[in-house]
Amino acid sequence: MIAAIVPAKALDQAKGRLAALLSEGERHELALAMLEDVVRALQGVGEIGSVTVVSPDAEVLDVARSLGATTLPEPPTVRGINQALSYALGLQSPAPDALVVVLADVPEITPSAVRAALEALPERGFVICPSHDNGTSLLAVRPAGLIPFRFGPKSFSLHKREAAALGVPAEVLRIEALARDIDTPDDLRQLASHAGADSATGRLLARLRIAERA
Repeated sequence: MIAAIVPAKALDQAKGRLAALLSEGERHELALAMLEDVVRALQGVGEIGSVTVVSPDAEVLDVARSLGATTLPEPPTVRGINQALSYALGLQSPAPDALVVVLADVPEITPSAVRAALEALPERGFVICPSHDNGTSLLAVRPAGLIPFRFGPKSFSLHKREAAALGVPAEVLRIEALARDIDTPDDLRQLASHAGADSATGRLLARLRIAERA
């Protein structure tokens, strides 16, 4: 069985670099819309048996639950995304054979992009889909606990280093829909210029008229 885990920050910590363009309430809406798009894309992949959202934020978990995802409240003792992922993986039952981790701010994700990553996944090893800023937008691993998680700054290089240390293959898959995470006003404006009404994020950006904001 393949499991998917989506780590999501608390809303009051989400997308602070967008404060020049969005109000606090709008940033919260954006974080939840992107989460919806990520969860729905993962649910559209038949090979994935479960989708779990782990977060310290009750509203995030409520939205994830309404989408049909399994939810895990992040305990106060957990610090950071990597500990949250390890915590969530440890609670998967039954234990998955393989794991897909997707960050909650990759709104252009599609089921076909996720399937491409799974098709490239070795019997023992992992697939890294890097973001434009040398991060990791999607990580697929088999077996599920093969390597420690290294999400954060320069995680693409750090995940590759883990593969080299273990002597296992790390397939690098550069998929544009997975390469654009949304961190800056320019990222958001670019997304608004082509996002369609078929995504929660696209509908939100159209309603907020992001493309028209200076």
